[in-house]
Amino acid sequence: MLASVQAAPTKGKTPEIIWDGRVPYPMSLSDFDSYNTSRYDAEFVLGARQKFSKILKFPRVMGSIFDLSTNSKPVEVTINDKSIFAPGGNPQHGFRRSELLPITNNGTDATVQGVTTFHFSMRPDMARPLNMSHQYELVFIETNDFSSHVWTIKAGTPFGSSMHHSPEAEYLRLESSTAGGKAGKTLFQVPWLTSKWHNFAITTDWVNNKLTAYYSCGYEPLRKVVKTIANDATGKGQAHIGVLKLPTNSTDPTHNGYQQRKLNEGVIYGGVFVEKGAASICI
Repeated sequence: MLASVQAAPTKGKTPEIIWDGRVPYPMSLSDFDSYNTSRYDAEFVLGARQKFSKILKFPRVMGSIFDLSTNSKPVEVTINDKSIFAPGGNPQHGFRRSELLPITNNGTDATVQGVTTFHFSMRPDMARPLNMSHQYELVFIETNDFSSHVWTIKAGTPFGSSMHHSPEAEYLRLESSTAGGKAGKTLFQVPWLTSKWHNFAITTDWVNNKLTAYYSCGYEPLRKVVKTIANDATGKGQAHIGVLKLPTNSTDPTHNGYQQRKLNEGVIYGGVFVEKGAASICI
């Protein structure tokens, strides 16, 4: 870990939830295809002519620490050979991507105003393993102008690495803002254990451009792993929860590069919601 573990968020305070993306047990996969029934955007981000009901799955695993109080269930986001996003009819042939976007999150809504905390849990699916010779962006907030990220959770070998499988490939990594074309800095990293939930609460001060992060593994209480630091959040933006796989051997990763065929990869997510203010809960 790059940062020391400190005290947990305040216990006993009732959180004000701005948007709740936790999945109720009655919800079906087809519900993700309609704005009337989904808690997420029904059209973005996924491959051209794909539907969320075909690329999402309900895995047979217990919910995360953030799911227990609402009796909600995990959802798995998968990618395959057809996971080629084509915004405005322009295919991104370099990427393979499937991502859930909060239905209320238009880039300037309440989730990116004042101080907010984004909660989520994630775990691997060993039946659909990632190829860690590639870089993956698994949760991130993309700025309104699509030019940078406020923060990003990554895994795999960093894009452009000279190594086929770098030492940090098997770690989940929280990286800082990339505003202004700057490279993100690793703020915290932890081994991505195959049989455990990895729980995050990331607080962003959208006014004063600051970030604080909490983490726990399994069903342990959250602990502070990144003390409050400066982090450019002026671009506000939209949260993405899912699998964005970069190619290898590319100078234009959006549009070209190597991706193996017959892809069947996925990541399991749980307990996704946005809280107003600083992190106030451990579970």
